[in-house]
Amino acid sequence: MGSLATARKWKKKGLGVKLARRLHMYFGLVLLPFVLLYGTTALLFNHSSWMSTSDYFRSSSEPFLAAQQDVPSEIVAQIAKDLSTREEFVFTGYDEDSVELVNEHIFDIEEDGFRYRYRFIPMEPKAFVQRTPTSEPTDSEFTVSPLDFAPAPSIAQLVKAIEEDHNGSEARIRSASDVRFVANINQEKWVLTCDLQTGKVTHNKFEEPRSDFNWRSYLLRLHKTRGYPRDGDSVRLGWAVAVDVMGLLMLFWGLSGIIMWWQMKPFRLIGGVLVSIGVLLCALLGFWLYQAIYY
Repeated sequence: MGSLATARKWKKKGLGVKLARRLHMYFGLVLLPFVLLYGTTALLFNHSSWMSTSDYFRSSSEPFLAAQQDVPSEIVAQIAKDLSTREEFVFTGYDEDSVELVNEHIFDIEEDGFRYRYRFIPMEPKAFVQRTPTSEPTDSEFTVSPLDFAPAPSIAQLVKAIEEDHNGSEARIRSASDVRFVANINQEKWVLTCDLQTGKVTHNKFEEPRSDFNWRSYLLRLHKTRGYPRDGDSVRLGWAVAVDVMGLLMLFWGLSGIIMWWQMKPFRLIGGVLVSIGVLLCALLGFWLYQAIYY
């Protein structure tokens, strides 16, 4: 009886492992397009020049030699002078060796159908330049004057109400809704959109894209699109559900892989070493990034 119960136990265990293997394989096939998407877009995020319409180059230093460079020690000295006159706290000096210039200067300028983005490294007269073609200018069939408000009265009232609710602290408008409608102009249908923050009115032909298609931009937007829509958008709702399902399947995929590895006794040692290496690398990179981001 004991041996029979043991056999049944191992048979059930074998069925469980077999089920995990089957699900691991089938879910992996379902996940394939999403894994390829997120793998591709992760590489695109990390390599800004891949599949890009932009050119990257170093600028000449000659145009910028006359520009006066910031001297961090002088700026810190001015701040220290102000701190020493304050009465609400006691300022006892600063560490001169800690003074440094961090982050970049970034400038954008458009010329002859291109946008140039200049990134200046601190204390260097040269810049890294990104040159990107702008949308092809087209002769507009008509123009619409911006409305004489910025922002809309309702938004201004909301800002005032929020500030009053927070004891007069200043509220900043990050984005605002648009008013969109279809108009018949010159016997054609046009979509007009009014930005309630600026009053600017833009237009594009009905059922035509609002901007030029770009593979890199499209893939990166797919990667970044997230969250459940609050306006009932069925397409975004479907994408949000798909992302949740794929996320859960990826978790199962990883855990079922561990189960299958553990069943292969000859590979337990080398598998354990590889898992340990992966965990260690992840922990070290996470700690270093934590230091870089928060300190």
